[in-house]
Amino acid sequence: MRSYLVVANQTLLGPELLNELHKRIEAGPSVFYVLVPNTAAAHYHTVPAAGGLMPMPSVVMDFGRPASDEEATAQARQRLGQVLADLAARKVQADGDLGSAQPLEAIEKVLAGREFDEIIVATLPRRASRWLRADLPHQAERRFGLPVTTITTKH
Repeated sequence: MRSYLVVANQTLLGPELLNELHKRIEAGPSVFYVLVPNTAAAHYHTVPAAGGLMPMPSVVMDFGRPASDEEATAQARQRLGQVLADLAARKVQADGDLGSAQPLEAIEKVLAGREFDEIIVATLPRRASRWLRADLPHQAERRFGLPVTTITTKH
């Protein structure tokens, strides 16, 4: 069974990540841990969320820029809950949690207690992505010695 660490926040319900997760699920038995760095409201980029992770009827959610850090955390928890529910509905083993707003720190904490075959980082387009500007995918690959797949939304 392949084990994947998925790192995403605003892009968690996007179709690009959906397609990548589907590829992994179709390739064979998979288990996912979804890590959502708890981004501060001031660092949000306004992105409408796709209507759910899996191709099934779901409520369309539009997560605009949160008014406060508390609202940002609530939105992140809602996205995490949705993706975990969608994976569970597909009978895919998945768990997850919110982590530090600093993605490398959040990844390091998760890796301290678990082993993964790959890290999947889903991010905003380069023009809006703090993670890409900070070279998060390459930093994570070098620091943790795991392959990193980067999924960039088209928003």
